[in-house]
Amino acid sequence: MRTGLFILPFLSVFIAAFFATLSSSFAAQALIFKSIGWGLAIGLLALWGWLDRAGFKKFFARKGAKYGASSGAILVMAIGVFIGISVLTSRPRFDKTFDLSRDKANTLSDQSVKAIETLTKNGGDLKISAFFLDQAQEQTFRDLIGLYLARGAKFGVEYINPQKDPTRAMAEKLTSGNTVIFKLGNQENRVTTFTEEKVTNALVAVLKTGAKKIYFTKGHGEGQLTGQEASGYEMISQELKNNRYDVADVNLLDAGKVPDDAAVLVIAGPKYDFKDTEAKFLNDFVSKGGSVLALIDAMTPVTNINSAISKYGISFNNDFMILRPDDPRAQLLGQNNAIVGDFDEFSPITKDFARKSNVAVLFQNTRTVSEITDNISKFKVSLIGKTTGETTVRVKNTGSASDLKKITEDRIEQGSFAVMAAATGKVGEKDVRIAAYGSSQFASNHGAQTAEHRDLFVNTLSWLTQDDDFIAIRPQDTTKSTLSLASGSATLNLLFISYIYPFIFLAVGAFYWLRRKQA
Repeated sequence: MRTGLFILPFLSVFIAAFFATLSSSFAAQALIFKSIGWGLAIGLLALWGWLDRAGFKKFFARKGAKYGASSGAILVMAIGVFIGISVLTSRPRFDKTFDLSRDKANTLSDQSVKAIETLTKNGGDLKISAFFLDQAQEQTFRDLIGLYLARGAKFGVEYINPQKDPTRAMAEKLTSGNTVIFKLGNQENRVTTFTEEKVTNALVAVLKTGAKKIYFTKGHGEGQLTGQEASGYEMISQELKNNRYDVADVNLLDAGKVPDDAAVLVIAGPKYDFKDTEAKFLNDFVSKGGSVLALIDAMTPVTNINSAISKYGISFNNDFMILRPDDPRAQLLGQNNAIVGDFDEFSPITKDFARKSNVAVLFQNTRTVSEITDNISKFKVSLIGKTTGETTVRVKNTGSASDLKKITEDRIEQGSFAVMAAATGKVGEKDVRIAAYGSSQFASNHGAQTAEHRDLFVNTLSWLTQDDDFIAIRPQDTTKSTLSLASGSATLNLLFISYIYPFIFLAVGAFYWLRRKQA
């Protein structure tokens, strides 16, 4: 056989590997690159056979060729087995990765994993159209979406350059050159900031088939739903909209009832009590199957609200929670705080908080809540969030600020106290859910700057609207860590990978081959 032609099979393997690498880098054109690579590789092998056909004919005419044919068949079968194993183990279900980053930056949050599981369970065909002008942003998105794909997400991702395909960009009515569009059936959501939170919010948005209506009460001194001041609720309102809820406010006296399209009525931080008529509207709403979230701060007179809520097994207490004066956090945060870190591990709202022992939320101007076991509606109540006993003090019989002027020792109590409660029951044939928390400020613009506070609120709304599949918490903020290589060490690594390791591999193989020939 002509030794000069042996370069062709090696060149064939090199081309196949080269185009396979290209296909992994350009997902949208992967099939094209693979086809070109295999075509060229097979073409080179065919060219080798044609140019050296006389050598092949002479080789197979040798006396030992027929004996070697059986060995060749065994070799072909062995190669086939190895190829089969490679194909099977290349499937994602066999992948096992380890996140060695300090803050688990390459691990998806529970919320993201649940969104993937929900998409898989529903059998939806999610299509992603990724428009990018900026290569750095495109690579960021590729790396991020790769984490979802590694967890088994069934995404059809298409990458498009809006400059090269302006007709497609115009058809999608792009407002930014770097835009990713998520489509599932008739649902669509767009993101222009490429973080896990934004991508998962987009998944949640397209997974939800209808926008449920959430009403916030007004007319009792509550913070404005669109207010940007510290006491407003603009941030939490936007968070709910990102999670595909329709949000509005309502004055019950003006409306004459809770609106018929309401899924949940939120009473967030009223400074004044409901009128008797409004309390009746509240009970009428629950009797029709509506759910309620009441966030009532300490030292707020809410006799009528409390009377309405107590029918379902939850009562707000007249007390006030503060940090111990000798606790260092009282100096740093202010004494008017309660640290909530004891969460119910069985409640859908808080179970993910309970699993992460370092997660806590900070309640300000807080009162406690109690369970009424023999409530007239026969609702089941769970005290799902309690203060940490070593840090918090309860001041009993505190109905107004004037009650704090003279605090006697018998009014002070230390321990773990419930400040979050959830109740479930049936009204007629409908399942009804009620949640009551002894503070509203964790959901205000001031408190909602913290991710855990936003998650707690959204988790609560997801539970109240029975969207339990979307309840989870986000990962902690990560600290970027990098590996720096000096030029000398980088050169040494390149030398080892490119030359030393292949040389050692070939040398060891040649040594054992010669040793076997001599035996």
